[in-house]
Amino acid sequence: MKGAALGLLLLLGGAEAEEADPFRNLEFTLTRHTRDRYAADLDAIRRRGVLRVVTRNNSSAYFVARGRERGFEYELASSFARRLGVRVAFVVPDERSDLIGMLHAGLADMVAAGMTRTAARAEQVRFSEPLLDADRVVAVHPFLVKRIEKAADLAQLRIHTSFRSTTFRTAVRFGQSEGVDLDLVDLPSGIEMEEQLRMVEAGRFEAVIVDANILDLAQAAGVQANAAWSISPPLPKAWAFHPDAQALQAEADAFIQAGRRNGLLNIMYARYYQPHALGFRTAQDVAFRADADGALSPFDDLFRQGGELADIDWRLLAAVAYAESRFDPTVRSAWGAMGLMQVLPSTARRVGVGDPSTPWGSVRAGALYLRRLIDFFAEEGLPPRQQLRFALASYNAGLGHIIDARKLAPLIERDPNRWFNHVEDALELKRHRKWHERSKYGYARAGETIAYVSRVQAQYDVFVRHVPLEGDELEEEESQP
Repeated sequence: MKGAALGLLLLLGGAEAEEADPFRNLEFTLTRHTRDRYAADLDAIRRRGVLRVVTRNNSSAYFVARGRERGFEYELASSFARRLGVRVAFVVPDERSDLIGMLHAGLADMVAAGMTRTAARAEQVRFSEPLLDADRVVAVHPFLVKRIEKAADLAQLRIHTSFRSTTFRTAVRFGQSEGVDLDLVDLPSGIEMEEQLRMVEAGRFEAVIVDANILDLAQAAGVQANAAWSISPPLPKAWAFHPDAQALQAEADAFIQAGRRNGLLNIMYARYYQPHALGFRTAQDVAFRADADGALSPFDDLFRQGGELADIDWRLLAAVAYAESRFDPTVRSAWGAMGLMQVLPSTARRVGVGDPSTPWGSVRAGALYLRRLIDFFAEEGLPPRQQLRFALASYNAGLGHIIDARKLAPLIERDPNRWFNHVEDALELKRHRKWHERSKYGYARAGETIAYVSRVQAQYDVFVRHVPLEGDELEEEESQP
């Protein structure tokens, strides 16, 4: 169902819209929080418990490889969030030009994207202290026959750069100061510097302008491109904040200063910009770079098949598998759970799967079992978002413990039909003898289950950002959080 007819049904909440299975595409159901708009300073961020970071997909800032978020900016922003005592959520806009706009629109709390600190931008945002400095260079293919021996020789080159970028303004200032008439060609602002360098290598562009550290990273990865000329002094790269977020920016400055003293900045720079480092090698692992080719794992086809079998968004199955096994099909737990989805053989038999030790057997058993749990809570009359959260909690802890927790919830004035801040609080009671002796299924490892539901939700958020469903359709949004 497409277009206006679908939109009308969603607005009206009609019966026909409700007939579609809401678990085939959970993106609209589970990620509504990523579309909330509000401007927040430090106190409000701590109250909400989340730091929203807008960034860019590239090998230096943020990427997803084999299911895990990585990158220089990712590592530092995550460390900063831990200092604040909040979780972190990353958002990647379609265009680099949207970074500051998302701050102003209340869709993010900070920009962590290798942004150059300039006077013009400082009129729009608050900048942190620099994380690093990098000069800008004109990069060309190493076999370029034109000789570049002085600044005036750059006039021979057709230089591609986005006219909406600070790189373009750097080039214009350089041309004016050196008296060189540069031949500049516009390109879309969404093309990352590392992609521009690959276009130079492929012969599509004669020259581009990039940050010197990005060129170093690309050269170490084997990209054929050299610096022909530096056109700027080292420029500061910093985080950016909403103009009203003075306390948050001050806290970021303190974090960066501490990072210089304790070596964190140097460690992270070495991890992602030096070719011998683990982070660098992972960044070049494009076989499973979600932002490179849409692959979340080596088992995506199995998750898709499992999703079709159980009518569940396959990206959720991938998120469960990552939380359970880190995509390692050989893992076995001390309790006998096995494979990608960590299913017990007895549980697999209950859903008709004889051998959960193989990758497909594990995915099939996990998908069918999760579906069975979802259906149980559907019969309880819960809305889809809550059905799923209770099903995930049951997948981890066992259905009996969640039934117990729902019965305990009213005793502590919590809603038995909502997971976050309600039934999860009641489940926490089952760690204590006073309460678990009053419940049918006894003691529960509540902390593990509470963290598990949040971890799968967060991992699903990551996968959704990087891999859209074929023929995506919006699902009905619920009114309760």
